[in-house]
Amino acid sequence: MAVGRRVVVAGVAAVAVVGGAAVGRPKETRARGIAWVRGEEDARRGGRAGLAQRGVNYDTVREVWKAAFVRREIRAIRRDLHCNAVILLGDDLRRLEFAARCAADEGLFVWFEPRQFDKDAARTLAFVRSVARMAERLRRRHPGVGMSMGCELTIFMDGLVPGKTWEERGANLGTPAGKGYNERLNAFLVRAHDAVRPLFGGQLTYTSGVWESVEWRKFDVVGVDLYRDASNEASYRRDVRALHRFGKPVVITEFGCCTYRGAEKRGGDGFSIVDWTQDPPVVPDGYVRDERVQSRYLGELLDVFEDEGVHGAFVYNFINPDTPYSPDPRHDLDMAGFSLVRVGADYARTGRFEAKDAFRVVARRFSPRS
Repeated sequence: MAVGRRVVVAGVAAVAVVGGAAVGRPKETRARGIAWVRGEEDARRGGRAGLAQRGVNYDTVREVWKAAFVRREIRAIRRDLHCNAVILLGDDLRRLEFAARCAADEGLFVWFEPRQFDKDAARTLAFVRSVARMAERLRRRHPGVGMSMGCELTIFMDGLVPGKTWEERGANLGTPAGKGYNERLNAFLVRAHDAVRPLFGGQLTYTSGVWESVEWRKFDVVGVDLYRDASNEASYRRDVRALHRFGKPVVITEFGCCTYRGAEKRGGDGFSIVDWTQDPPVVPDGYVRDERVQSRYLGELLDVFEDEGVHGAFVYNFINPDTPYSPDPRHDLDMAGFSLVRVGADYARTGRFEAKDAFRVVARRFSPRS
């Protein structure tokens, strides 16, 4: 199951808002090393303020992990998709380090996002510190390195909200049992920041969910996973604009859409159409694959981010080998995936992937020649 995707949080509609009233332009803030990104001189194109960081998420948690495949995929991210930055997700230090070295060799700005799903605060913090040490070693030879303290920890870390699984914690967010979760989250983030800062000299952020009210004072960058769906379609631009109220560079750490008709209305919850109780998993009848839905969605959100002066935006995600394409709609798991490329049943043997329509759209938008 795609654990890293958005959970529909029951009962938190009142708190799952980003901005409220529109606010002005960001204050003049020079975050730690924020100017470093190869190709930033092309960030202003065609009269519109372009994104300084243009990137994708690259998940290192997967069944098939081969060095040659990783090198090829990261090369495609830089050379074919024209990204100048990447967010590396993962819970394995060696995988994260290898992918980071590949990305640095390609000249990409590297964001680390440590993940330890369902672990408690102590184990989560221990892993974050390990990643910080590794990230600092990389930063000594490659200045473009940043780090997140984690992703949507109120649901993915044990201890901030009652529940044994992320699904249970998500359901408890808006109930009396979850009361005070923002205070507990921010207390942990202060601990994490203060533990990591002596180890790592690059930019620090946190990958927040829209229901989380983060105190950003200590961080260099505001990081938010911000999907558009039917619930926030009317307010989405205002929500993005409101993120500038913190006076820091804004990075949209995740945005994306699945590849079927109607997926644009489901946003980050688009993956949930799959019936994972079946073996093999099944896409119910009635869903129609349509790659143009995904490409239109991404293009529209990139318009918003550029118009609203966002510093960086990262598509979720580049590739997901664990949800392959099938010509049979009932088994086309790629239809319910967010990736810009699709893989087939032969991926484990060949590492082959094919660009989807959204890949071509994003490549044109990210190209310095566009």
